Amino acid sequence: MMNTARGSLVFPKNKLRRAANASSSSGAFTLVEVVLATAISAVILFGCCAMMFDMVNVVEYFERGWSLRSHADGVEKFLRSSFMNSSAVQTSEIGETLANNSAKTIYLAHDPETSLGDYYLCFSANYEHPIYVSPFKFSPDKICFLELDDDGLWIVWRFVVSEDRNSDPAIYRTQISPWVVSMSYFYYDDTSGWEEENEIRTSAASSSLMPTYIKLVFQNGEEIIERLICLESMVDFQLTK
Repeated sequence: MMNTARGSLVFPKNKLRRAANASSSSGAFTLVEVVLATAISAVILFGCCAMMFDMVNVVEYFERGWSLRSHADGVEKFLRSSFMNSSAVQTSEIGETLANNSAKTIYLAHDPETSLGDYYLCFSANYEHPIYVSPFKFSPDKICFLELDDDGLWIVWRFVVSEDRNSDPAIYRTQISPWVVSMSYFYYDDTSGWEEENEIRTSAASSSLMPTYIKLVFQNGEEIIERLICLESMVDFQLTK
């Protein structure tokens, strides 16, 4: 029998040691738990960082603000560059043509996608661009048609050389702008001056069948913006402002 102080408790040493060991083992983490906790923490941290960057991008987007004017500027620059970089092609590669500009780089031709007798602006694209993507990757030589319908402005295009030698070239459609609501054509006559037409001229009695400019009208709600784009190599900057 052990003598103890009044009011104190004494445990056998072996029981105290077992209790201490049990307490330490229950409070420790295994290696698997540590690795799992680290992985979860990394995922949470990555998600928080991604959310933070997304919020920054959203704030930056609203600070810059999307505008119909900036969209119209982009479409104008793209088409202006496309017309200027269009190279002369053989009419046999285009099909039936009605007229062409002085450099023979832009034509009025039938759209191969339709069976109607309508004519569209036609130009070539002999370069790689993300707009002209097909299941067969890139090809340098393409024939393009500018087309407007109820859904906006489109480029209907095909490769000069068919992807399949045993069939006709596939026809692709790429939307340029859903906000273009009209496209008109400017013709110049020595006697009457500038004339604007809503449709491409097809009458042989006209002094000129090839327009010099096209006018695109962009509309988003009540906002309306117009852009003039020259189809000749010589640009009248006073008219395009």
